[in-house]
Amino acid sequence: MREAFLLLALSLVLAHAFTRLELVIEWAKFQNEFGRSYRSSLEAEKRFSIFEDNLREIEEHNRRYYNGEESYTKGINEFADWTDQEFMDYLNTYREEDYSDIPCEVFEPNSSYKVPDAVDWKRITRIKRQGRCGSCWAFGSVGCLEAQLYLRKGVDIALSEQNLIDCSWEQGNSGCNGGGMGRAYQYIYQHGIQSERDYPYRARAGVCQFESERSVVSISGYVKIRKNETDLMAAVASMGPVAIGMHSTKTLKAYRFGILRIRNCKRFPLNHAAVLVGYGRDKGRDYYIIKNSWGRKWGEQGYVRLGNRGSNPCGVADSALFPKVV
Repeated sequence: MREAFLLLALSLVLAHAFTRLELVIEWAKFQNEFGRSYRSSLEAEKRFSIFEDNLREIEEHNRRYYNGEESYTKGINEFADWTDQEFMDYLNTYREEDYSDIPCEVFEPNSSYKVPDAVDWKRITRIKRQGRCGSCWAFGSVGCLEAQLYLRKGVDIALSEQNLIDCSWEQGNSGCNGGGMGRAYQYIYQHGIQSERDYPYRARAGVCQFESERSVVSISGYVKIRKNETDLMAAVASMGPVAIGMHSTKTLKAYRFGILRIRNCKRFPLNHAAVLVGYGRDKGRDYYIIKNSWGRKWGEQGYVRLGNRGSNPCGVADSALFPKVV
């Protein structure tokens, strides 16, 4: 509750009109907090101009939130000096696929199981940050596997996304230029995966350094969920977090707090991978809880509450799966 209050307070600070001096101060704070440095004064001027435009848009949006016209707030994060097009290019690295070279089952909900009104698995795994590498597919597959490993075996360990980025090219992934979660699970099915401690994240593709004797988990395949929200909610409630593909838009760029309702969010193309960790309702608004891979300074400590649950918002039910831990 305290975290939610702080996020809201920070967002409302951005609901007033900035003077030039305040804008310069915010720019300096942003550069310091996110470690920004630019190759030239021209690049710095360009990024400052983009930052100013984004800040003005955040300011206007939060004013509407304060007036009861929006359901969520916006704030400054690592994307604050990016254009909308740069952000969309960053997103388009997830590839949906059906992979037949690995055992795959279809999730069958227990007909006698009563799906609870709300589920929240946020606290069983930690938020990570993918940086400028287009590796959402690796973070989605690993984040789900970490949760399944904890729930099935009681093992709490951070697994290596870098292992997948460097080593799963043969399965059809492309490092920081995109990939798919089915392909990631095919690699793990064939080889296993190392811990993050043994194979740390570098946010760039490199030579595969996998050591089979250091693999810490094996899977026997994965389970696909039919493309409907009834089965999706039953899976999250009864089996735990689920890896998903979703259609993401520029609306996500500055999301800070609240229930994000993306108007006319398409189901296709699915351009981003994440982990569905729960669902709930707040003041009559149904939502999903999605774990992202953009660090704790984005959204609600790294999570987003996506609204319009029940209408398959942004295609969250169209490519959902989870691995079977051995």
